[in-house]
Amino acid sequence: MKEIQVITGCMFAGKTTELINRLRATNDNYLLVKPVIDNRDSENIVCTHDGVEEKAIRVHKISDVFTLLSNIQVVGIDEAQFFRTSIIQDLHYLKEKNIKIIIAGLEKDYLNKPFKSMTQIISMSDSVVRLKAICNNCGKDATCSHRKNTASKQQLLIGAENFYEALCEECFNNSI
Repeated sequence: MKEIQVITGCMFAGKTTELINRLRATNDNYLLVKPVIDNRDSENIVCTHDGVEEKAIRVHKISDVFTLLSNIQVVGIDEAQFFRTSIIQDLHYLKEKNIKIIIAGLEKDYLNKPFKSMTQIISMSDSVVRLKAICNNCGKDATCSHRKNTASKQQLLIGAENFYEALCEECFNNSI
């Protein structure tokens, strides 16, 4: 069985950049997927905040690519927190098929509450890297994704700098 690697942290911490770097560094054939709900980039592209791009397939659920895995040894998953809880069964399937899985996603939402599926993914992973950003207020290590637009109370609000900023825990707690 192959491993599950998780890359997590707050927004702007470099999760997608790390995911793309790991995929490009492998000598294996890989497939990168992203959730349909993530409409920030063009349809078949994952793009980092630094402008690095990689081809991807947009899917409703990970199992949508199961028919494409005949020559694939690694599956990269971006924005994993946006997938439904069926992602857990899909990850088990990939692991049973001896496919290495590299996952990037937010562990916590804008209220600093865990995304349920990410908590489960982290608990079943073989390795977890928690990246940090730079606090927009004080410049310290940031671990929180702060929503600047407080009009929407939905857990999922797709956006980037237009809606979110990275804050350290102290600045985050002072903002709520």
